[in-house]
Amino acid sequence: MKAVQFSEHGPAEVLQLVELPTPQPRTGEVLVKVAAAGVNYADVLQRKGTYPVPVTLPYVTGYEVVGVIESVGPDVTQRQPGQRIAALIQSGGYAEYALVPAAQAIPLPDGLGDAEATALLVQGMTAVGLLRTGAYASVLVLAAAGGVGSVLVQIAKNQGKRVVAAVGSEAKKASVLDFGADAVVSYADADWVDQVLRATDGQGVAVAFDAVGGVVGNGALRTLAAGGTLVVYGAASGEPTMVAGQQLISKVQAVRGYTLFADADKFGEYVGELFGYLQAGKLQLPVQTYSFAEVQTAHRAMESRQTQGKVALLFG
Repeated sequence: MKAVQFSEHGPAEVLQLVELPTPQPRTGEVLVKVAAAGVNYADVLQRKGTYPVPVTLPYVTGYEVVGVIESVGPDVTQRQPGQRIAALIQSGGYAEYALVPAAQAIPLPDGLGDAEATALLVQGMTAVGLLRTGAYASVLVLAAAGGVGSVLVQIAKNQGKRVVAAVGSEAKKASVLDFGADAVVSYADADWVDQVLRATDGQGVAVAFDAVGGVVGNGALRTLAAGGTLVVYGAASGEPTMVAGQQLISKVQAVRGYTLFADADKFGEYVGELFGYLQAGKLQLPVQTYSFAEVQTAHRAMESRQTQGKVALLFG
């Protein structure tokens, strides 16, 4: 089978299209012929060798796949060949075939495209999970034009919240307004924190969702209302959000972390909520697609913040 593999850490050029043996499903697994694989910033970090959990080289990255079940393991009865599914896997998604635990294979409805379905996995479920961390009347979404952010803005509006979206450039503002944000700011502007406060009549937001980190994440802390919460779930800037505990005291604010993988027992519930929004016509899934042969281009675009929405690789 064809697969994208890297044998050393480095720039996008280390990603190479290679031929590998096609795996066979074992107990509890299904073999999926991959139609689309999601691209995530974690893939970039793994390739560069800066991901918190080291990988063993050579390595085939990718942990989101959408495709059709080719065959099933000897004890698998709940899934059958020919079913179209989406799944999260530990690795190996950038390949023509991938092994998926049968229990994690999510059947897909007709009418949902392969590339769009990748946006329901890490990005879509993360958005659902983030909004379940508390009862918030108003939210600030950093990286609002990205994979998680674009879904997060829409779901928050579906839930009746006031949404302020923050993006990295003027060019990304229009798409976020299309998702329903009440106000959009660019953190390329020196006064973006003041713009957020003005958009909330000087009160600040109940929660800020931080996937950027660094000075932008620290700025998000200054947009919080009294009793507000900063939820940190990423650091796309490459820098952590630095917080001095004393700055939380006067307004009784809080900082907490979030990862989707702590909610693994709720994946089915989260996907069900997303399917509901889709069926009601209340959720757009913006996706930028590249062929597997263009994987280096896809990684460069993501690394340089040129992408909007979900990024997916397509086979065939």
